[in-house]
Amino acid sequence: MNHPVHMNAIQLGRPWLDGRVPDGFWKKRVNRVSYMQWLGQQLGFESSEDWYQIRNRDFRDHNGCTLLQRSYRSSALVAMQDFLPEYNWRPWLFSKSPRGYWNEAENRRAYMQWLEGKLQIDDTEDWYELSDDSFIQNHGSGLLINYYHGSILSAICEFRPEFDWKPWLFPRVPNGFWQLPENRNRYYQWLSQLHHIQSFCDWNDLSREDVNATGGAGLLSHYFSGSMTRLRSDVASLMIEEGV
Repeated sequence: MNHPVHMNAIQLGRPWLDGRVPDGFWKKRVNRVSYMQWLGQQLGFESSEDWYQIRNRDFRDHNGCTLLQRSYRSSALVAMQDFLPEYNWRPWLFSKSPRGYWNEAENRRAYMQWLEGKLQIDDTEDWYELSDDSFIQNHGSGLLINYYHGSILSAICEFRPEFDWKPWLFPRVPNGFWQLPENRNRYYQWLSQLHHIQSFCDWNDLSREDVNATGGAGLLSHYFSGSMTRLRSDVASLMIEEGV
């Protein structure tokens, strides 16, 4: 005599409720779709966007562990692509992106394009306002930390390589940036153009506030210990090396 629960599960067309499905059951997409529709009801999902909340444990807690592992390679994203293939899924909006996802340039670009729209970035200069939180609060912490090693500059330079980015205009420069003479010299040249500096004597008119307001606060405070005199000496030495 069959177990009552087994009979009910079969009659309902939900054999997974019995804890075991017939051999080959999950190979048929109609069965996978039936399970996913049922799972959505159990989780209270009403729209496609709700599925971004899905977790692997939701499958395990609802008799779908075998389906997840064997048919979906333990990936919620693969499950959703099979269940709702017409929907334009954003992998980064799930609890975690597939392993190795950020290694593909097209995936990184897709995220940056999405972030551009999400943050309503209209002008190139707007990218200078990005911070770590811009990525963290928009599901991009894995990309920023694991792929770009925490460098916003690296992320933006790859996305918009055609623009002459000024690293000092970002919230922070890369580690060790000011230690390189060529980086300091590039900043000095840009600063001299900005303030119409024609000769070395004109550097004496440049104030601490001028430097701090133009992205050089870290250079002045950390590299020169707040000394404008040391900064001017560095400018002089680099000008001599450049033959100016």
